[in-house]
Amino acid sequence: MSMREIELKLTLSEADIRALAASPAFAELTGGKFTTRLLRSVYFDTPDGALGREKISLRIRDTGESRIQTVKLDGGLTKGLSQTLEYENEIADDIPDLSLISDGEVARRIEAVLAGVPPKPLFETHIERTAALIDIADEGTVELAIDIGDVRAGDKRAPLDEVELELKAGAPFIMLSAAEKLFAGVAVTPSKLHKAQHGFSLIGLGEKEISLAPAFSEKTEITRDMSGVEALRSVGNAAVEQILRNWEFMHADPAPEGPHQLRVGLRRLRTALHMLNAKKLGPEFGALEEMAQRLAGVVGDLRDADVLLGDIYMPAADRFEEIPQCGALRDALTVHIAEKRKIVRESLLSADWTQLKLSCLFFDFLIDRALARAGAGAGFKDPKILKHADKALGKAWRRVEKWGARIDELTPEERHSMRKKLKSLRYVTEFFLPLYSAKKATPFLKKLQRLQDIFGYLNDVATSQQLLEIAANNEEAGEEITSQAFLIHSWHLDRAEKAWQNARKSWKKLTKTERFWE
Repeated sequence: MSMREIELKLTLSEADIRALAASPAFAELTGGKFTTRLLRSVYFDTPDGALGREKISLRIRDTGESRIQTVKLDGGLTKGLSQTLEYENEIADDIPDLSLISDGEVARRIEAVLAGVPPKPLFETHIERTAALIDIADEGTVELAIDIGDVRAGDKRAPLDEVELELKAGAPFIMLSAAEKLFAGVAVTPSKLHKAQHGFSLIGLGEKEISLAPAFSEKTEITRDMSGVEALRSVGNAAVEQILRNWEFMHADPAPEGPHQLRVGLRRLRTALHMLNAKKLGPEFGALEEMAQRLAGVVGDLRDADVLLGDIYMPAADRFEEIPQCGALRDALTVHIAEKRKIVRESLLSADWTQLKLSCLFFDFLIDRALARAGAGAGFKDPKILKHADKALGKAWRRVEKWGARIDELTPEERHSMRKKLKSLRYVTEFFLPLYSAKKATPFLKKLQRLQDIFGYLNDVATSQQLLEIAANNEEAGEEITSQAFLIHSWHLDRAEKAWQNARKSWKKLTKTERFWE
């Protein structure tokens, strides 16, 4: 028998998995009906893993009641989601029988990969599986599998604990609905490897891990023939990819670019949701926008700490002999950054952001579910993207213009408000830029970027006030730490006055530039 298998695989700690099986949500969703059994699966391949390299797995699973031969093809995990072609047959022996595969083309493909080399057992998994069916009202059914066990090859062993949701009936987005109910209050991580890939890694035949790097904003791929929802998918998926990759990067690397790009991704997501009126699809998008804003605030504290060292302290150390490249104040800033990073990392690893992570992992499912619930054929209207763009750009410009009209008399707090509106205008402009004439739009964007950079520096200078507080908390390091902090703060304040004059000039230039969307 063959079928297209759609699974959601999440990694949880063994403690969280056992707590999940005993949770009220599990009891409510399963109705208390579940089975627990031991599964032993033997995976076969050539000694050099020829099948594995072609993303093919061949196993025989002993369920205690029968033996099942399973072949899975073209299996990869994208954000924990697996979509594979699966062939299952009951088998009497412990040796694979490729003649049982009903699809002759698939059988020939496997034989070609084996190239005459008989498949041998390479490793096996021993799993305690608790399984149950979950019915989501008016949406469909998924099978929940809670697995606790290990993968073995000779004397080698490695833990293998995960939770799987497999689609049984209905649209794929019901897996998101089930996950939201099951994992509320539980920290989750998307699985990167199938069970077979865990085995290959154990015996040294796994794929080499790609070193993590911060993820930057990618060019928006939208066209005039797109609807609002199609554009939301495009820009939203680009933003959540940036969020998830930098979320992971921050766990592995202390580089300041991680929190910066994570915050940029969160801002891009919020902008996309807002400018494309995602809240009209359903309240979950308003909740997502609010969660993204809250996490940006948490990450922002770490970003501000990185700025204090990299953009406030170091330029002054290059300028003044009285400020050493390495010294007590720099040490205090380094400790300050480490404290903020610890807070952010602990927060990202907690269950506080499970709903946000699930919404980012399965952003398309979130949209599909909202469309299904709204009823696309029952009065739901989805205008073309250009209509959204003209409206969003005009609105973002008016919000900036309100502050710019008073630019000569703005207070520091009002300058900060104008900076945030400029940032929103920039994101909206960058998103919709492909829809307009580059000849008209590019000059506007360049002047906007220059203006926003100036406002960004002015905001960094405002945070330099924290240097004085950090110095006061480290007076035991000597009097020079306080004098250095005052010198740095004063120097940046002087530079900020000159920068503010440039901001006023840049604003006037921007107002004289053609507004390309009108």
